[in-house]
Amino acid sequence: MKWRFIIAFVISLIGFSLQAHAESLQDQIDKTPAGGTLKLFDRVYREQATISKPITIIGSEKTLMKAGYDNTVLTIENTKDVTLENLNFARSKSAIDVKKSSQIKIKDIKMIYMFSGVTIRNSTGITVDNFFMRGLDGQYASKGTGIAAYDSKKINISNSSITEVLDAYYLERVTGSRILNNKATYSRYGLHYMYGKDIYARDNLLENNVTGIMLMIAENALLEKNTIQYQSDWNSSGFTLYDAENIVTKNNKLIGNRTAISSQNMKKSTIKNNVFLTNQTAVEFTGSEKDNTVENNDFLGNILNIRSDGTSSDITSNFYDDYSGFDVDEDNYGDEKYVALQSFGQWMVREPAYQYFTESPSVVLLNQMDQQTNKTETNQLVDNKPLMKAISEQKNEHSVNIWLIIVGAIIFIGGLYGWRRSIRI
Repeated sequence: MKWRFIIAFVISLIGFSLQAHAESLQDQIDKTPAGGTLKLFDRVYREQATISKPITIIGSEKTLMKAGYDNTVLTIENTKDVTLENLNFARSKSAIDVKKSSQIKIKDIKMIYMFSGVTIRNSTGITVDNFFMRGLDGQYASKGTGIAAYDSKKINISNSSITEVLDAYYLERVTGSRILNNKATYSRYGLHYMYGKDIYARDNLLENNVTGIMLMIAENALLEKNTIQYQSDWNSSGFTLYDAENIVTKNNKLIGNRTAISSQNMKKSTIKNNVFLTNQTAVEFTGSEKDNTVENNDFLGNILNIRSDGTSSDITSNFYDDYSGFDVDEDNYGDEKYVALQSFGQWMVREPAYQYFTESPSVVLLNQMDQQTNKTETNQLVDNKPLMKAISEQKNEHSVNIWLIIVGAIIFIGGLYGWRRSIRI
């Protein structure tokens, strides 16, 4: 009798497990109490589901969710305190739509061959962390966005990587966004802002896109410590700052871009402490205003450092590797001003094929003639205090000096300690 009971119990347990395993995703969500945790099975869920209550949903490495190329897998609507964790999505139109909700956490998510990833609308306090997405093959017109937010507040995106989409990170009419330590590659725009306010983007890597950061009709932004490199196609740029106000772009590395920073109708903004390395054009101004400042930047190996449409900004205390002046009074500033106007550089920007003649004798002579004739320029693209040494080089020397001081202090203290011990002995 005892063995029969055990066998019956095991059979009933297996039957219950199979029944639970066969339940739809929506059924499992509905049966989970508000504020509870739902742990999904190692299986493929081929369906759509809606979340309208506080809940935590946790998947596993083998939990896969898909709903077809015309559908959204998960919709979070009119709720708060939802957490989605460790979920995999594939081959669907959209993975997660958040609507009119707050305090939503989306983390440890992977997506492949998706039209779009996460869409956020009319929501507040949304966090996306450790998100990976690979979009569809083909032209940009056939792709969606990686993470998109509209008419929302307090959007936080971190530690994520998105590739092969239209725009990796797109924020429209969003107030208060923090985009930290993310990566975007092989997309149209890596990070795209429209009508945004109170923007903070730091430690992001944006490479091989058409444009790294596109910031349009926005205000109050701090873009710092980003690496923007190899946006080198026709009309590509590292940053495009269009009709923006109170924008601070500092401590970024801009490498190998066609135009590193394209500033168009920008107001009350600052470009400082950046490194511009081997770009075709480092900084380009269109409709610039005098209340913009370009200061303490390094211009290294660029074909053209600064160009404009005739308007100018306040340019001061930058380092230019093509500056040929002297520092007689040894104050670390050149005794002659630096004028960025350069005939060949302007032509080369318009006709890229000219770059093959960059170091030809005729071009070298033309640049020398420019330097002589531009000495009379007093307004346009003039730096009256060009630095004699690169700022990045000074920082490295400072770091080395600090370490030498630390090592010296340790040796001194160690020697003093040994000397005192020897006296006591």
